[in-house]
Amino acid sequence: MTADFLLRNGYMGIANVYFREMENISYHVAAGHIDEELLTELMTAILDNTYDNDEALKLKLFNAISVEEQFYE
Repeated sequence: MTADFLLRNGYMGIANVYFREMENISYHVAAGHIDEELLTELMTAILDNTYDNDEALKLKLFNAISVEEQFYE
């Protein structure tokens, strides 16, 4: 379904980056490491094809996913 959306809307050039990054991003969204604001920034950068060159955004992502898990006993 996602591939169809990308194809029909002229985004096939970014499909490789989208699928590569979204697998990891979706995991960290589910784990609660990535908030809505950061997810919006990530999606915008991927769809604008600026993600690979945006070091500031990658640093935000690194800081978000580097949070240690806290388990309650």
